[in-house]
Amino acid sequence: MPSQLLAALAALTPQDLLRRRGAVAQLVQDDGIAVGPDGPDGPHPLRLDPLPLVIPAADWALLEAALAQRAELLDLLLADIYGERRLIDGGVLPAEIIIGHPQFVAQADGISTRHRLLLTATDLGRDEAGEWRLLADRTQAPVGAGYAMATRRVTARALAAVHRETDLRRLREFFDAMRIALQESASETSDLAHVAILTDPEGGETGFDEALTATLLGFPIVHAEDLSLDGGRAWLRTTDRPEPIDVIVRRVNGGRADPLDLTGGPGGGVPGLVEATRRGIVTVVNPIGAGVLENPALAAYLPAISRALLDQDPLLPAARTWWCGDAESLRYVGAHLEDLQLAPISPAPDNPRVFVAGLTAAERAELWTRVQAQPWAWAASEVLPPWMNDVVTPDGLSPRASVLRTFTVAGSGSPVVLPGGLARLATEAGDRRVPGLRDAIAKDVWVVGEGPGPRASGATPAEPMITGSHGRVASVPLPPRAADDLYWFGRYAERAESTARLIMVADDLVEDHVRRPGTPGYEAMQVLLDAIDGVTVVHRDRPSRRDAAPRQQADRPSAPLAHLHTLTFDGARSGTVRYSARRAARAAGQVRQVLSLDTWIVLSRLERTLTTPIDPSEQLQSVLARTIESFLALSGIAAEGMIRDASWAFFDAGRRVERAQETVRLLRHALGEPHARRVDTLVLDAVLRSRESLISHRRRVAERHPADTRLAIALDLLLTDASNPRALTYQLTQLVADVGTVKTPVREALSAATTVLDGGDIVALARDRDRLTAWLRDLESSVRAVSKALDTTTLRHRSPGLAFEEPR
Repeated sequence: MPSQLLAALAALTPQDLLRRRGAVAQLVQDDGIAVGPDGPDGPHPLRLDPLPLVIPAADWALLEAALAQRAELLDLLLADIYGERRLIDGGVLPAEIIIGHPQFVAQADGISTRHRLLLTATDLGRDEAGEWRLLADRTQAPVGAGYAMATRRVTARALAAVHRETDLRRLREFFDAMRIALQESASETSDLAHVAILTDPEGGETGFDEALTATLLGFPIVHAEDLSLDGGRAWLRTTDRPEPIDVIVRRVNGGRADPLDLTGGPGGGVPGLVEATRRGIVTVVNPIGAGVLENPALAAYLPAISRALLDQDPLLPAARTWWCGDAESLRYVGAHLEDLQLAPISPAPDNPRVFVAGLTAAERAELWTRVQAQPWAWAASEVLPPWMNDVVTPDGLSPRASVLRTFTVAGSGSPVVLPGGLARLATEAGDRRVPGLRDAIAKDVWVVGEGPGPRASGATPAEPMITGSHGRVASVPLPPRAADDLYWFGRYAERAESTARLIMVADDLVEDHVRRPGTPGYEAMQVLLDAIDGVTVVHRDRPSRRDAAPRQQADRPSAPLAHLHTLTFDGARSGTVRYSARRAARAAGQVRQVLSLDTWIVLSRLERTLTTPIDPSEQLQSVLARTIESFLALSGIAAEGMIRDASWAFFDAGRRVERAQETVRLLRHALGEPHARRVDTLVLDAVLRSRESLISHRRRVAERHPADTRLAIALDLLLTDASNPRALTYQLTQLVADVGTVKTPVREALSAATTVLDGGDIVALARDRDRLTAWLRDLESSVRAVSKALDTTTLRHRSPGLAFEEPR
């Protein structure tokens, strides 16, 4: 470690480090860096230590060469496994290790994989002498490079001065090399290679990694339902027209990649994909069946494999390993069981690697019985001492067991290794096992000393430009899945903001009138609370205000305020502000690659606002004001930062549909029944305030003919006034602009809604509340029909378990 960097890090006091740890946690939240799918309490933020893991340039140069060699070796090995199998025929590699592995895909036999193992990840530790040792290869669908970039961005800000003054290898070049290698891997089907990243529709542990990687590469994320094979090509379904796909970056299990040829279960697969790769119609990266290389038993034979395929010894040694399917090795393992680590040849969360020394006598006996029953399914390796690195704790620096994951992109040229990687550390001081990223502490990895590093083959090629008919750069196609997520991002953001505005107005009424039963203000408060219940479908546990029963517990002064707190903070109940905000963030997380990075700062601030506890007796105004400010910020980011392409159109369409439905629903529930004049006035003013239209209404009342009632003027302002951005007609007009070019049923639904709106005589309806209520109900149904038409013709079809929309 260079003395300058060492001195800079050593100069950080324990208080400095703790402050930076807090800053890192805040930045992780602001950037939305999450691991795994959302849980009951929302996304699980990455735990990141502020101190980087520093690797000197000379040390890294040796490791870089070893990793490049390993990438070449694994590519040759995969080609032999699915090709000539000279290693098996020559006795270098036992057939059982390959044929018996769950990730060996027999249907892929004979498909050329040479130079197609583009992406590899390698988990590393250090031995007692400080030498690098191989722990595991990741070839199925290597993940983590996106997290490595995310941790660099956070650590660079938390240690801004140190980062700025340190000569570090940068990470961006690796992603440039990956993009070029992926495009160069395409078959000769088109002049410009089209690449898509295929992910699991059920989500998983690495959604953030996939989204950030897609952002850095500029390729769309797709699900199997977005892809099809037709006419000798692979196609991506979009909201406009099918787009050809030449390369699929596979982030789903190989056994599930093709439900037609494989038997790995439903989900994530494209029917006919195996045959398409065989015919060269599409390139799959990494190849289907590449997961067989993750077999830990291969380490026992890799020195011989390396000499056979490369005529070289491996530059990166592994821990000494024995395959239990070999009789002599099995006897050795049995005699030294307590000193070894045992691993199934296909480790899984429910069947992990085991440190035998940590087992009881009964557990060891049970494990050994399992090994003897299926010896070919097990491997054993020597136990390396844990590689220790410090993490920041409230009690000072504490050493923890560590693993470094590195990343390599290969292809037909020289492999390129990410200069650094992602370090994982145990959370407990005495734990020698390093868990997965969700349960670990992560570190950024700094490789000190700029160097040219290996490059992809030759000079970086000029990037082709995709142009439209007028010479402009064409927009990126939008799969229905992404359109669906953007649409619901818009809808849930608008729903949460609308509910927050309603609660803010109701909170004012509660504050002024809750202790004055029998007054017009108290009655207006009850009317508005009932209307909010009708709009949000979050009902109070109380008798109707129209019931003549004696006053109940829920009608006491504190009950309305408690209900408003529930409407604001209860994240488990559909219709609340927090629930809708969380669903908006969840939808946004699915399309991170098309949204501004500033989006996550706002969503993080919003989450903190809605999860910071306040006493139920406290006023909600400050919380609601900050909540509304966050949604205004989101609207501003979208308005000023999103290109006016399909991404913007579907986000805006979601907002327009939701605003239209919420407005009509509120009018029906709040104004459908007549009340005493003073009550009607208070309720109407509250509705107008919640729709940001009270000032305009007062001006219109002052300017209009006395025969026009206040209600008629309000209905005109909120429904038919094309100059009011909160009016229904404005939403329908914008919807035509957003999605008017999509399929006929959507255009027909928009036309039908406009017809219902135009057919209403506002002045006459304002004088007949029963007719008004019936008309508003028809109007609401016609607006819902627009959403239904979009869902059935343009957006992704979701199973009930994945549906975003909450019935109201």
